[in-house]
Amino acid sequence: MVTSCLVCEGPLGPARHLPGLLECSRCGFVTTDLNLSPEDFERLYSADYFHGAEYHDYVGEQALIERHFESRLKMLLRHVPDAETKTVFEIGCAYGFFLNVARTYFRSVRGIDISRDAVAHAAGTLGLPATVGDYLDLDISAPVDVVCLWDTIEHLQSPHRYIEHAAAHLRPEGVLALTTGDIGSAVARWRGTRWRQIHPPTHLHYFSRATLTGLLERHGFTVEAARYDGMYRSLDTIAYIVFTIKRRQPWAYAWLKRTGLLRLNLYLNLFDIIYVVARKPAERSVPALELR
Repeated sequence: MVTSCLVCEGPLGPARHLPGLLECSRCGFVTTDLNLSPEDFERLYSADYFHGAEYHDYVGEQALIERHFESRLKMLLRHVPDAETKTVFEIGCAYGFFLNVARTYFRSVRGIDISRDAVAHAAGTLGLPATVGDYLDLDISAPVDVVCLWDTIEHLQSPHRYIEHAAAHLRPEGVLALTTGDIGSAVARWRGTRWRQIHPPTHLHYFSRATLTGLLERHGFTVEAARYDGMYRSLDTIAYIVFTIKRRQPWAYAWLKRTGLLRLNLYLNLFDIIYVVARKPAERSVPALELR
């Protein structure tokens, strides 16, 4: 039973306008009351997750997904001078599409994910240094300059522990970049429990701009930039999610597929996905003791 808020340690109780979820009465952080085992996570994020359960064909859309990551990199690079000398680590690297784009700009890239199928593709097909495992178990004795969590923090059982681990993993003045749904956005408030980001057990936590900032500041980070981030999506994937996954009407998706209309792609920004860049402070110099 989850009883205290991972952002401010305030008390959690039933969310007033979101039945089935918990809300902190002090800061407004929203979460689920689920405690999943490592085996649960491994089952959730098997190959099926990326090919039918959550996405239609993740690998088949590599070019479109990498186009999206190129857009995210433009903002990230504004906060990482001399990127060609810097190192990047991605938590939740999946099939490696971000790392595949990022290695063009950075000295080295590396990632980790719990999905064996995804990491096999990243390492075997794309030749990336990706590892299967839990980031909390990773040896962080070699510091990095940038840590990224793209649409990942909401999936983690204990996101505050990952932020703490990332803070220790980063060099002084290193950058943490992440994206997640904003439950305080206009779309989320309007949709309520029908908001597209609310779907436990894969999404366990629901941050707002304020609660995400609070979590980062609690672990010593300073937020340098926050904006709403759109996404390149194929109409094929949108139709598959709407008709096959949500409405259970695969016949409608199949009919649309036959029309040829689903070959189109679009850029969609509903202003409910927040992109945050935060910085770890510089090491404080300790003044030498005055000799007497």
